[in-house]
Amino acid sequence: MPLPPLRSPTCEDLRCFVRGLLARRWIRFGLVGGAATLVYFFCGIAFVTLLGLPVLLGNALAFLAGFVVSYLGQCLWTFRAGGAHRTMLPRFAATQAVGLALNSGIIWLLVRVGVSYEIAMGAAIVAVPVVVYLICKCWVFRA
Repeated sequence: MPLPPLRSPTCEDLRCFVRGLLARRWIRFGLVGGAATLVYFFCGIAFVTLLGLPVLLGNALAFLAGFVVSYLGQCLWTFRAGGAHRTMLPRFAATQAVGLALNSGIIWLLVRVGVSYEIAMGAAIVAVPVVVYLICKCWVFRA
């Protein structure tokens, strides 16, 4: 049986493809994380370079801005959580602390056993978001 002729994708095909991707929670999780990272980066540059704030103060304020974007994005869009912020926000903060500790632990351990920093960082970049996603799904924003 011959294959049907190929046709060019349409705008509707693209719309359906994007809608299908955004229906996946882990894709939304990654997009929000990426957006929060960009907010952190650009705020840090703005606070320190443009406004002349001390490095640690500018970095802390930039981290806070990224944290807010991450929390609101994950809560309202990724997980569409309906719980109380007074419960979810401290859990999210604890999860972020666990993520930082896990990231640091993975890098420390791998470098300690002779793996290059670049490879160790790659391993952490893959492993930590998976763990953070699972904690957010099962504990922070559970239905």
